[in-house]
Amino acid sequence: MVSDFLSTSIEQFQSDCMQLCEQHYPTVHNRGMRENHLGKALCRRILHTLSDANIQATITQCHNEDKLSQPVFHIQTSTFSVWVIAHRLLSANLARRQALINAIKETKERLTGDHPHHLVLVADHWFDRSKASKEIPAWWLGQLPRNAVDYLSDGIRLQAVEVGLPEQLAALSLTEGHHALHHPLRRDNHQKTVYKYILLTSHYVL
Repeated sequence: MVSDFLSTSIEQFQSDCMQLCEQHYPTVHNRGMRENHLGKALCRRILHTLSDANIQATITQCHNEDKLSQPVFHIQTSTFSVWVIAHRLLSANLARRQALINAIKETKERLTGDHPHHLVLVADHWFDRSKASKEIPAWWLGQLPRNAVDYLSDGIRLQAVEVGLPEQLAALSLTEGHHALHHPLRRDNHQKTVYKYILLTSHYVL
């Protein structure tokens, strides 16, 4: 049931993301969104979905002394918790990828109680010409996306990776997660997908 709520929230969040980009990020194509905006927008959508199901929930943002760490939001109900980690892939290098892994490790250390915990990851990226940038979809999914050829329409030739995020998370005893790529931005009167901007989501039961 919780997984269904989160899947619905992520699906509807794509529209929120498009509106957020249009209203607040006219230069989103150059920089991407800030982690706080990404995380808070997704949390609002999750809270709305839970409210529609008559589930009361509270949200808090976890604070960390490390100012460079990723924002972590905790949505708590009487029967389960959802942890949302927002990650800005402004750079696609290995250090930025490792920063997400570190945030997940820290979040796992925060878990208390015997009720179910769910982890939701959200990130975005604007492709550049670097090899690391072109690896992001394969890294996130653990393999090249089936529609890799579609990215060529925006001049992006995706690259494979030796070790993907699912494999890295498996080393943290996180398995059977759902990873997805989204392209919420459109051009030409919403007729064509903008592949250069990518929204990435993932869901795990902790």
